[in-house]
Amino acid sequence: MGRNKNGGLTQVIRNEILTWPRWWAAQNFRQKIFPVAVVALYWTFFAFFHRLTFDHLRVGSLILVLSYAGPKGRTLLRFLTPLILTGIVYDSQRFYSDLIRGPVHVQEPYLFDKYFFGIKTDQGILTPNEWWQLHTHPILDFISGFLYLTFILIFVLIAAYFQFWVSRTGTPRMSAGEIRRRAPQVMWAFFWVNVIGYTTYYWYAAAPPWYVALYGLGPAQMGTPSNVAGCARFDQLLGTHFFSQMYGRSADVFGAIPSLHIAYPLQAVYYAFLFGAARWFSVLFYLAMCFSAVYLNHHYMLDLIWGSVYAIVICLTMDWYYERSAKQALNFVPKPFSSNEIKNLS
Repeated sequence: MGRNKNGGLTQVIRNEILTWPRWWAAQNFRQKIFPVAVVALYWTFFAFFHRLTFDHLRVGSLILVLSYAGPKGRTLLRFLTPLILTGIVYDSQRFYSDLIRGPVHVQEPYLFDKYFFGIKTDQGILTPNEWWQLHTHPILDFISGFLYLTFILIFVLIAAYFQFWVSRTGTPRMSAGEIRRRAPQVMWAFFWVNVIGYTTYYWYAAAPPWYVALYGLGPAQMGTPSNVAGCARFDQLLGTHFFSQMYGRSADVFGAIPSLHIAYPLQAVYYAFLFGAARWFSVLFYLAMCFSAVYLNHHYMLDLIWGSVYAIVICLTMDWYYERSAKQALNFVPKPFSSNEIKNLS
């Protein structure tokens, strides 16, 4: 069985190598040169500002490899393009975040959660974040930390499952052809919810709950470094430094609203029910991320509500756009040739 699988994989690779010259010859000049030009411009920009890092080199190299790997590489690149663009937009915030950010809201999110979701205790009314910091457990630390570490990967795998598997088999709810047509919107919904989320960081900048736990409800201290909060318990449990390394690259400390950690899982739920596949897994993913965001002291309940609203609005907007595009394609009637054009053709 193993030999058959390995033999099949080897044959696929061999076929790709043999067909690559023919594929390359069919590419026009723009298709051949455009990826190199874009990556060169990307690297040059960061090098000019002395901000070029290994991450930038890695992203650019990935784009080049997939661009020139043949038709399957281009297919994978089209799938990953929204993710790559999201990373570029996120990273770009380092250049302008301090210039366009509005007043940072420290008290409002905290008081909102305390009023609507407060838990009565002997110490007084606590927010859900504060209550959970008094009731931590190693098992919850591990599960929440693992989800927080892999939530983007899980979402991308769900999107890949829709685009590369369900689009071939179809479901009782939707045909394979219809899923194939609409599956790309999953990753593009991911991109647009990030864009609208990032803009919110500036017109409604908000301190996360860990900030209040460390610095109180006074005026925001703008030089505050990012903090792993409850994720530190995961690293301590496993003796790792995953989160300290990851949050050291954070582009914006005061970007708690909306919670994009739960926006992606809710988008997965939306498309799971739309396509009729992976529904219960997606629902469990969403609920587990909602719990983890609060338990790890990274988000208030307000952040979760805000992120959920954004996720649904983006999905509905993407649906409207795709349906509108499909109707326009169906209603398109080619203009008939004139008599002069017919004569020219003949």
